[in-house]
Order: sequence, then structure tokens, then C-alpha cells
Amino acid sequence: MRPATDPRPEAPEPASSPAPGPASGPAHAPAPGDLAVSLRDVSKAYGPVKVLDIPRLDLARGQIVAVVGENGAGKSTLMGVLSGTVTPTTGSIDIAGVPLHSGRPDHSQELGVALVAQEFPLVGQLSVAENLLLGRRPARSGSRPLGRVVFDRAGTRAEARALLAEVGVTGVDVDRPVERFPVPVRQMIEIAKAWGKRPVVLILDEPTSSLGPVEAERVLDLARGHAAAGGAVLFIGHRLDEVQAVADRVVVLRSGRLVADLAPGEATEERMIREMVGSELARADLAPPSSVERTTILGVRGLTADGLGPVDLDVRAGEIVGVAGLMGSGRSRLLHTVMGAQPRTGGSVSFDGGDFRPRHPADAVEAGIGLVPEDRKVQSLLPAHSVRWNVTLATLRRISTRGVLRPRADKEHAAGIVKDLGVRLHSQEQPIGDLSGGNQQKAVFGRWLAANPQLLLLDEPTRGVDVGAKAEIYRLIDTAAQDGLAVLVASSELEELLWICHRIVVMSHGRVVADIPRDRFSKEAIMTAAAGTQSGPGAGNQGKARA
Repeated sequence: MRPATDPRPEAPEPASSPAPGPASGPAHAPAPGDLAVSLRDVSKAYGPVKVLDIPRLDLARGQIVAVVGENGAGKSTLMGVLSGTVTPTTGSIDIAGVPLHSGRPDHSQELGVALVAQEFPLVGQLSVAENLLLGRRPARSGSRPLGRVVFDRAGTRAEARALLAEVGVTGVDVDRPVERFPVPVRQMIEIAKAWGKRPVVLILDEPTSSLGPVEAERVLDLARGHAAAGGAVLFIGHRLDEVQAVADRVVVLRSGRLVADLAPGEATEERMIREMVGSELARADLAPPSSVERTTILGVRGLTADGLGPVDLDVRAGEIVGVAGLMGSGRSRLLHTVMGAQPRTGGSVSFDGGDFRPRHPADAVEAGIGLVPEDRKVQSLLPAHSVRWNVTLATLRRISTRGVLRPRADKEHAAGIVKDLGVRLHSQEQPIGDLSGGNQQKAVFGRWLAANPQLLLLDEPTRGVDVGAKAEIYRLIDTAAQDGLAVLVASSELEELLWICHRIVVMSHGRVVADIPRDRFSKEAIMTAAAGTQSGPGAGNQGKARA
């Protein structure tokens, strides 16, 4: 139950199907075509650097507008301006005809704007239910001591479960702290949190970046349902096929400026890329897997851990092995168990021919293993520290003399990593948390490539990275594999795995259920195996994944 002073309607009871319909849409839903958002002469500058300059942008109710652009193009700044977290230097913004008080997130929310941010701001120590209803937890009716509010915990749990059901999530313990869930589940919790506010304007910033195809399609259906009910959706995405599938208009930003406003028929992949980067983008010409017999770098036999296994798996030098599966299949658990970040409960792991028993990730790093984690913000970065410090963390010993860090060598080393990866920044001394999500990811990737590991574990390696940067990263992975690096890459993007991998193993319920060689690659084979119904050609060794 919401307080009587809340003008928004009660959350509807979850239907038998989790797919949203018009009844699950915004509270204020006049005829589609009315303006939900109107920007006039909006700009944002940091000192002499102008990062956003939009003379005019309108968004109508009943419309899904996709915003695309390279990392650093101004997408996040635009979303921050609309959500009130960024104060524009000039210009005016109207939400449903009412002027927005710039720099006031509370006023933006009052006017009906809800943002699902790329780096979702959930409170890790609080439960799922507390996060979903933060700031509006239902109070228990009846008598209570004067001045004391008694929260209805049962009501909070019930409403939280109903919100999750509306976005198609079931079986989640709403009393469990959010920090204990993997990134895909946290992503859906953040979406449910925004959905529960019944917004007029729903802003989705990379909402599918950590989701598999089934969950991603569910989010696209949510966007469609919201627009069909008279709401407005701003959809920021790097997956251009999703943009084409969901958008009524595609707005392209480049260097903070609106360079194109495309109708669906105009928004071909080639046109969007050309507008984003200012030129055609050549696809990476990746080398085929070598026919030369390679040494097995990673050997996993009967590996088990919490929610994982038993798993058998081999990865050879120069081989790029993909790990596919639906949300909760165990992809990330496998990588973290190999890295020593999650304790194993059984089985054996061999690395470079010897028994491998890491007590913690530092042992794996020392042995020659690198991990690009799915959640860079929590698991990989020191956001308040400089870019230089973050990119050289894995190679400090190399640039030190007798344990003493050489500042000049440190700066030169960092400059080389930043240049090689094309990280956009003002200075290597600026906090890495100030960079866009894509540039943060490239910095993490460069850190590990600079360490010259024998095995590189990649968990959603291009999450939040634009198409141009993806091509660069794919080339880096391919070049490293040609030089003998063994790569195990888990990704929710099937196109990514199909493009860069020599072999793909498919996981379901913590086990490897198929091993698909490159000459049998297809989306159908992967999805069939992931759903647990694999029986035809391409299944490989059921339960095993050996080269």
C-alpha cells in the first residue's frame, strides 16, 4: 500500500504472464503525441570543454527514442540532465509541460522521470525488498506510539515480489542483500525499481548490457508496453540490433552534438555507425584458429562450487573459448572459481601443466591469470583513484626497482596503455570514476593485456562499450590469441561469441551442456542447448567441454 498522499496509482497485481501490457504503464497517460520531454538550447561545459550541446530535442508520449553514440559522445550527460543529477550550463527542460528545476533529482522524479542507470545505484547491504521500495516503504496501519512509524515488512515483501513479477523475475529471495546477487539479477532489480515508480518518462541506459537474449527481450517488451500505455522511453544502447527492434526514432550523438535524428527505415546499422564515428567502420578481420596442436593451459575436471558444476573444460594456448548460457547458468561463477575469487568445493584445476589451487585472486595473478570482471565498478576499479594508478595495478612489480615504484616509468607505462586502448581522458591523473563506462572498461582491459598473462578470463568484456571500441577490443583479443594467449570469455551477447570465438561451450544450471565447434556455430544451437533441450548436431560432448 502507498501512502494516501501519493498521487500515483497502486501497483497492479502481477498477471499470470510477466510480460507487461498497457495496464502496467505510466500513471499519467494522455493521448500519445503529447510532448513528454522538451529540451531547448541545452548545453553542459566543464571549464572550456563543452560535452553537450543540443539546440532542440523533443520526445512524445507513446514513443521510444533510442540514443546512440560512441563512449564520450554525451549520452550519459544527457541522461543526467534529464534526471536532475547534472546541472546544465545553459538551456531549459520541460517534463510533461512543466519546467524542470535543473540539478534537482527529487523534482525530476516528482515530474515522472525514472532512470535505470548503466551503473545502477542500488544499496548493496540492503535487501532486495528494501531497495525496490526505498523511500516509500509501506507503513503498518492501526495504532502505534506517537511519533513512531512501524513499517509493514510483510507488505514490503509482497509489493517487492509483485514488482519483480511485473518485469518477469521470479524465485528471488527479497530478504537477501542485493550485493549477494550477480550483475544480471541486480540489473533486473534496478529495472523493477524504476518500473515501480510508474514514470511518465522511463530512461533506460544500457539496460540489457549484462543480460542474455531471453532477459534482454523481456526488457524490450517492457519498453514497448510502457510506450503503448502512453509513456515515453529514452533507450540508450550499444546493441544496434536491439535499437532497430525497439525504436520509433534514433537520435545520434557525436562529441556532445546531435548529428542525426533517424526514422526506423533510415536507421540501418551502417548508417548509425557512420553517424556515430563520422566514417565507415571496418569489421575486424579475425584470424581463424590455428591448426597447430597447442598446449593445454587450463584444465578443469569435475569442478564444483556453490551453484556450479561439476564442470569439465579445457582451454589451449592461442584458443578463444566462449561461455554462453541464460541468466543464472553459472558463466560468471565458473570464471570466478578458476580465478580463486569463489572457493571451490570439489574437482581439480590444472594451469600450465601443474596443479592449481589459488587461495585468493592474488595467487592467480601471480601465476599468470588475468580477469576482466563483469562489474568493473565493484570488482575491478578504484573509482576515486587516478587512471594511471588503475591501469598499472597489475604491472607494478615490472615498473619498480627493488620494490620502489619509479614515478616516471609508471607514467610512461600508463600512457602507453591508455594510447594502445584508445581511452579518452583529459589527464591520466584524473579519477577513473570520471570516465565514461566504456572508457573505464577499456582501461581495465588494457591493465591485464599489459601484464602479459597466459590465461585471460573475460566476463562481459564489452559491457557498456560502443561499436568502434568493440571492434578494437576484438582485434586486441585476436592478436593476443595469435601470440599464444588462452582466452575464456563469458558473454550474454551471442553475436560477440559467434564472431570472436574458436569454440563455444554452453552452460545451464551450473553445468556445461554442449561444446560447439566453430563450423557448427549458430544462435539456434546455442539457445537450444541453453534451454536444456539440446539433442541435435552441434551438441558436442554433453557435460564436457574438451578441445
